Amino acid sequence: MNTNYFISKCPSRKTLAAIAVSSALLFSAPAALAVDGSGIVKGHIENVSGQSIANATITLKHKTKGLVYSISTNDNGEYILRNVPVGDYDITISKNGFSQASENNVEVTIGQALILDSQLQSASSENIERIEVTGSSIRRVDLENSTSGVTLTQAELNVLPVSTGFESIALLAPGTAAPGGSNFKGASSFGGASSAENGYYLNGLNVTNIRTGLGSIALPWEAISQTQVQTGGVTPEFGGAMGGIVNAVSKSGNNDFSFGVEARWDPSSLRSEHQSIYDSEGVIQTNTQRDSTDFKYVRLWASGSIIEDKLFYYGLYAPRRTESEWAGQTTATDRVYESDRYFAKVDWFISPEHSIGLTAMNNKETYETSVFGYDADTNVVSAQIGLTSPGREGGQVYGISYNGYFGDNFSVSAVAGRTSENIDNVAISADPGVWDRRFGTTLSQHTQSSISEEEYIRDQARIDFNWDLESHSIQFGVDYTNVSVDFTSGQNGIGDAEGWWNVRTSNGDDLSGLDAGEHYIERRVRTRFTDSEVNSLAFYASDTWQVTDELVLKFGARYSGFENTVSDGRAYVDIDNQFAPRLQAIYDVFGDGTSKAYATFGRYFQPVSANMNITQGSSSIEWFEHFSLAELDGDGSPTLSADGSPNRGAMVRDRFYRQRGITEPGLISSASIKPMYSDEFTLGYEQEVFGDMTAGVRFVYRELGRSVEDTDVGPVLAKKLAELGIEDNVGQGSYYVLNNPGEAIQMSYDFDGDGTIDNVNLSQDELQLQQPERKYLAWEFTLDGKVNDDLKIDASYTWSHSYGNTEGLVKTDNNQADPGWTTSYDYADLMDHAYGDLPNDHRHSFKFNGTYAITEELTLGLVSRMTSGRPTNYFSVHPVDVDSCQTGSPWDACISKYYGNASHYDYNGRPAPRGSVGNLPWVINVDMSLTYQTEIFGHDFSVKGTVYNLFNDDAALNINESRQKFVTVGDESVAVVDPEYGRVTSRQGARYFSIVARYEF
Repeated sequence: MNTNYFISKCPSRKTLAAIAVSSALLFSAPAALAVDGSGIVKGHIENVSGQSIANATITLKHKTKGLVYSISTNDNGEYILRNVPVGDYDITISKNGFSQASENNVEVTIGQALILDSQLQSASSENIERIEVTGSSIRRVDLENSTSGVTLTQAELNVLPVSTGFESIALLAPGTAAPGGSNFKGASSFGGASSAENGYYLNGLNVTNIRTGLGSIALPWEAISQTQVQTGGVTPEFGGAMGGIVNAVSKSGNNDFSFGVEARWDPSSLRSEHQSIYDSEGVIQTNTQRDSTDFKYVRLWASGSIIEDKLFYYGLYAPRRTESEWAGQTTATDRVYESDRYFAKVDWFISPEHSIGLTAMNNKETYETSVFGYDADTNVVSAQIGLTSPGREGGQVYGISYNGYFGDNFSVSAVAGRTSENIDNVAISADPGVWDRRFGTTLSQHTQSSISEEEYIRDQARIDFNWDLESHSIQFGVDYTNVSVDFTSGQNGIGDAEGWWNVRTSNGDDLSGLDAGEHYIERRVRTRFTDSEVNSLAFYASDTWQVTDELVLKFGARYSGFENTVSDGRAYVDIDNQFAPRLQAIYDVFGDGTSKAYATFGRYFQPVSANMNITQGSSSIEWFEHFSLAELDGDGSPTLSADGSPNRGAMVRDRFYRQRGITEPGLISSASIKPMYSDEFTLGYEQEVFGDMTAGVRFVYRELGRSVEDTDVGPVLAKKLAELGIEDNVGQGSYYVLNNPGEAIQMSYDFDGDGTIDNVNLSQDELQLQQPERKYLAWEFTLDGKVNDDLKIDASYTWSHSYGNTEGLVKTDNNQADPGWTTSYDYADLMDHAYGDLPNDHRHSFKFNGTYAITEELTLGLVSRMTSGRPTNYFSVHPVDVDSCQTGSPWDACISKYYGNASHYDYNGRPAPRGSVGNLPWVINVDMSLTYQTEIFGHDFSVKGTVYNLFNDDAALNINESRQKFVTVGDESVAVVDPEYGRVTSRQGARYFSIVARYEF
């Protein structure tokens, strides 16, 4: 593999003497897990005549750790050194009979390869001409890899207006977008995939949110050294994600003792608030009258060596406090979050060939909530309800890693660890939640509508091997993960008051059984319990082959399997034989290293979410009761009884069970289920421009190959059982089965209770479920690098189109952040006219980020995004005897009508295909910072002021898309346009100011 071939082929571009010891180019290396912060240094050494030099010695010395690494070139003059700790190095290149060459202050970074090529002159030569290159100050075209994305160091983030968190960094990359729903915790969509389909890693450990996959667990951000965002062309080291990968490495200690302190304050007094939002009747729905957030943290860190050049430590203590206040219609809430986060890192370099790293982190957060009576009309707060209640979330991370060299060409890295999360809440009042959906009002002064206790533990281990040959670089490895899920939940309320209580108007076809226009009270009770697991095992291998001086081919594949269990340990999902090829081809167009054309293909599998162990595989009991109205207040809403539940009349129908707590694998999942996957194809071109900048264009095509959904097959199953002469004695009412829509479902259960298992096959002809489709097309145009010594920019424009009939694991257009358990495919009728532009379709996206050094002390930072709004819909009740509900269809029971406004129709029953109504407005977000850096008492001091959402834009991110409302005209119930259609339910966060002061010595 001749990584210096372009030097000998382009004498007109630079003189040979000028490029001696230069080409210290920071290229995006083969994407790899940052196992404890390992990087790659490689290159080619030759003489001034272009002949390769064998047995030349390349020596790297870490400037702050004192670590020394040496390697010799092979017969082709090539060398590669893996698992190099990130940081700044001084590098020397020597060979008997030649003058020594050196480069100082060269930076090795996460997920990138430092390619250092050199020409050595014979010792008799009098002059050696070379240029100085400082690692990250130059970005060039990578001729050996085509994984797309961005990499940012903490030093860069310190002068950019970027808030802490992986999601803030991910949004800097082309092809990423933030979902509009308030329940998605800011998790990003990568390349049209849903926001629950990404992977997040720290020091080689998977730190993705364990239950939902929506973002990562909370991290002590000061401890993060470098972060890499991968948006496409991901190599087979990574799996379990169809969207993108965020890969980070922590800080570690050095020989010299250092100490630092940083304080941040986001004062509530400098925080703007958008106007409250009212419905058509003047009832407040989004109340900002009492919104207030005050955020503070202090970070203290220290690092140094226990044994010089051998044993290092880094420790961080980061207490933080958030005081928040908000109000609804009947209650006002004060909540104080506190956490004493810590991070510790110990690195033992046993020898230059072997090292061990230990990581420990705590992100546990506790909070106390006080709830008060409140009148939204007068904005008056009254007495506190009950006592102040506690709660907690977060947990710990522990990990151990190993890096080792066995000769110049073979290396090993390994990591093992545990991540835990605990979430629970305490209700200080026994009052249940009560809402009058007719008027959009909250009747209760409940403190919690649900009570839960959750614990998630992810144990993981992986080992990776690298074997470097003359023209091949081979990588292979294995990783294993075990996730335990311990979950219980129920509704608040004691005895007959337990439940979610809603006052509704019947549309004539809902569970109440009442005539259209009649009013009723609905009680819904759902309890869940599971103590279960998710296990996964994967093997991967890849080969980077330097076919010719201009052509590199990368062949890789990942083979994986996983299982999800119910509480007794039996698997309700057991899928293996997931073969995922990952291929890349990179071609040096002009043969001089200044440009490349590339193509990639990859298949990516998505495991069944741990969330499904709760929603699908748990002992879940759910039932409904319906009552007539009784005592009403002056506004026509039910009064509340002493136990907090609404006063109600007689039950208008028998209790309806949706689930009865059955956890039989053969009943809750199809025996023939196959994995969910997506394919990606990219074509791209990159070119060096303007000296220190890179321009690129990339075409992306992604297509969902198969989905995994839950479907209530009850209507179809009832017909099948009758056909087979099997009497259904289960009496569950609904049978939610995990399946691959568009394929047959195989169920096994003793339906008639005779002691013999009944095996039932529901064919696709009997099910008539649509094939899932999700396609993503995009053109990405990028320009990044240094305009001059003072100005650095990163700009992109992305045109994209996301279309199909399913978003994926979550559903943004109805704010359903419940991975794998959305309304999609619950019934075939819910998918009628569901094909169209998907919620992650943001057709145009402009991003411009950069820093400008006004003076040596003052730096201006800018992060800006301008994104077209997502498509919108009409959601109404599915009309009967139409489409999938037409007489003779397997779904002619039209169960989806009980979901209310959840189908793709206008208020008058006319089809309204998904995303065909229009688009939400453009979202324009500008963040700006000013950083002042100086020295105080000879040590570094900085202060940064940042304004987020500088222009206080409040573009809608989500709206109420419920289109239909029934009103009584005479003796008839008539469907009309819901006056609440289009009301904003989620929007950009209001402008706020943050100040950060930092001192290091």
